[in-house]
Amino acid sequence: MATPHQVLVDLKSRGERITEIRRVLVDILAKSQKPLSVQDILAKLKIRCIEANKTTVYRQLETLHKYNFIYEVRLADRSVLYELASEDDHHHHLVCLGCGAIEDVSFKDDVERQEKNILKTKKFKVVRHSLEFFGWCAKCQKKYGK
Repeated sequence: MATPHQVLVDLKSRGERITEIRRVLVDILAKSQKPLSVQDILAKLKIRCIEANKTTVYRQLETLHKYNFIYEVRLADRSVLYELASEDDHHHHLVCLGCGAIEDVSFKDDVERQEKNILKTKKFKVVRHSLEFFGWCAKCQKKYGK
């Protein structure tokens, strides 16, 4: 995973300004153990005593996404979460329908094999993908009898 410092250096080399909000936003994403919504990010900014409106956060996320520094995680309910991109740790997510917990899961070899098969059988070259699994975590299975 790229460090916050590496992301900021790369942004600067691309002619982007390194503002306080951008610096803190990259730090928040880097320290998060799970993908964050814009509302999560705004709450974390507030804890750090940084005032930012939703539009500003979306613009910053758009810039980070344009340069592939973050991934957008699109859930079934059409909500979008954000996480810092990682070249060497591509992963997917387990999303609990009960409590909303999100956990990373990885199986690189199987997905690469499927992408090769798609290219061979469908003549379709996959450049990126997103895969989320929806179900019930252990706690919610007990709680809701699932």
